[in-house]
Amino acid sequence: MKTFTRLTAIVVIAVLTFLKAHAGSFPPQLNGSMMPFDFSRCDSTVPWDSGKTPVFINYMARHGARFLSSEKKVESLKKELAKARSEGYLTDKGIQFMTLLQQVDSVTAGDWGALNAVGIYEEKRLGEMMVNTVPELLEKGRVEAIATYVPRVVMTMYELCHELSRHSSYLEISASEGREYNPLLRFFTTDTTYVDYLKKGDWLSAYDRFVDTNVSTLPAQSLFSQNMEPEKMRKLTLDMYGVLQSLPAAQLPWEPERWFSETEYRTCWEAANLKHYYQRSANAFSDLPAISARRLLDDIINTTDSAADGKSDGIIAKLRFGHAETVMPLFALMQLPGCYYPEGNANEISAHWKDWEVSPLGANLLIVLLKDSKGDPYVSLRLNGRWLTLRYKDGSGIKSGNVIPWHDLRSQWTE
Repeated sequence: MKTFTRLTAIVVIAVLTFLKAHAGSFPPQLNGSMMPFDFSRCDSTVPWDSGKTPVFINYMARHGARFLSSEKKVESLKKELAKARSEGYLTDKGIQFMTLLQQVDSVTAGDWGALNAVGIYEEKRLGEMMVNTVPELLEKGRVEAIATYVPRVVMTMYELCHELSRHSSYLEISASEGREYNPLLRFFTTDTTYVDYLKKGDWLSAYDRFVDTNVSTLPAQSLFSQNMEPEKMRKLTLDMYGVLQSLPAAQLPWEPERWFSETEYRTCWEAANLKHYYQRSANAFSDLPAISARRLLDDIINTTDSAADGKSDGIIAKLRFGHAETVMPLFALMQLPGCYYPEGNANEISAHWKDWEVSPLGANLLIVLLKDSKGDPYVSLRLNGRWLTLRYKDGSGIKSGNVIPWHDLRSQWTE
């Protein structure tokens, strides 16, 4: 594969140096779905032997690292802190947090939700990983990529496709985006039954009980010298967490220990993780979040079928780019390890379903279709850089492996 350009190498070194130098003392996983992609956990070898040849790939990805999606949390905190300062009950910690919010504003510079330098770095690395996984396949052929209309997703698609194009000038890459892909990639906005569940499903009361019982008021209360209403303080504590968890992705110093104990920070992650779980995965209240991704899974099955039957019309790769709200339901519907835990009470979810494992920034699923010397199709799945061992059923019973007969996995998914 071609090496990085000098400019790319400078960007990579700068990002890595910054992230290492400004890491806080808490586990970075506690930043949940705002944790940048962890390349140190990625497998370096493929699971198939030389008797099987890659012939097609399906790819579903979340956008790369971004700034906070909106100024909502920042503005909510700034309003409360400004009021406290004007009325004389802002503490030194409050002043420090105001300074941090000003830094977030300055670095973001109005680009709320935009892909940033960390995200660009992630997509370059992910494109490189894809090429290193199936270099011969990506030498020549047609690649089709689609993305939602959201700018950070569009840019994610183009950055990864650009890396593929650098590998071989014989690739024909088409990339498109738009609202026409909403039913496929933004079903969380078009599926009216699912939207209704998100707004007023039974999960809401369980989530609120967890927050009221577990989230501490102390981090927010430390910003003010007079006592405030507990409900308001819990909301501000979660807003503080929402800002702090975004800092590594924005290349800002991440020092949560200045305002939180590790236990307090962990509990905020557990609350955010629980909300993601209830909203985006099969759970004790409903399997609707997973079922809502059915059309997307059907598309993956159909394109794999076409390639397995030799009817892909020269297409060697189908790439799709969306959001955490896209991949979490899909991975639950596929029942991928660590992504599917349909039963459990609120206090145990974080031990079995972790948003930072399911959908970190840059999350992706790579499905490699292989054929053996007889032309029989197999698949291997790599989730967030790690090859999966899956259980499946064939004619002789239940088996497990990381190179799976395609028709056996297909039957499992279509059931």
